[in-house]
Amino acid sequence: MIFILIQGKCSVVSKVALMFGLLGVYSYRAAIGHVLYPWQQNTKEITKGITEARFVYIFVLGILITGIKDLLTSHVLNADSKAKAVGLWEIYSGLILLAALLFRPHNLVVLVFCLLIQLIFTMFIWKILKYDAAEITIMHYWFGQAFFFFQGNSNTISTVDISAGFVGLDNYVEYPAIFLTVFVTYSGPLLWTMHLLYHLSAETNWNSTSVAHGCYCYAIIRSLPVTVYILLVTALRYHLFIWSVFSPKLLYEVIHLSISAVVCAVFIAVDKNQVNKSEG
Repeated sequence: MIFILIQGKCSVVSKVALMFGLLGVYSYRAAIGHVLYPWQQNTKEITKGITEARFVYIFVLGILITGIKDLLTSHVLNADSKAKAVGLWEIYSGLILLAALLFRPHNLVVLVFCLLIQLIFTMFIWKILKYDAAEITIMHYWFGQAFFFFQGNSNTISTVDISAGFVGLDNYVEYPAIFLTVFVTYSGPLLWTMHLLYHLSAETNWNSTSVAHGCYCYAIIRSLPVTVYILLVTALRYHLFIWSVFSPKLLYEVIHLSISAVVCAVFIAVDKNQVNKSEG
């Protein structure tokens, strides 16, 4: 289902990599006992799935590198917008493949519905509503926040899924574990933001400043919650529950803001190329 929803806008090479990557995800799920192969009768041969997970990581990196290459080609050679659109979609597809590997089994349903809603909105809803870039950005932000909580996250540290940081690893390795844990925690907002960037960049009916407007709007709506919680923590610093209630929420928001800053940098890089081509 995931392959059907996202393969249409990928290059041929990325389609093949995505297909083998998803087969690797299935193999990983079978190795750890979540599913059975058609010829498998029981789950006696349960392993950690390290080899299968690393197999998927190879295809994730391949898809991401292909997407980045297309973006750089579009940026350096001032190629047509098709190469940029394909590059953005391939990066988006690589992140989806990584999410499919790291998500808990029940959250894969959330991922499929996320992709399905994005497809429906792109094909039908946005054309009917005719929203501008700012309104589209706000809607994507709201859906990203909704899927953040649909994954089972909350405002407390206890709901962080640290098991994702050990997928494909023999033991604890600090930086990969931190990256994988942060990614799986904020994958909902990140996937919706990457879809927003693709939508604003690839749609031909947007003007050359639509990405800049989307970036500005996204930065504003992400900065407001952090500002509010900093003020609350400062004002209530002597409150009895400051470390158990307010501080975890502030930690969530600060990390989310840091990820948003990276995403905004990608917005700026894509928008710079788009403005340069429109001026030329």
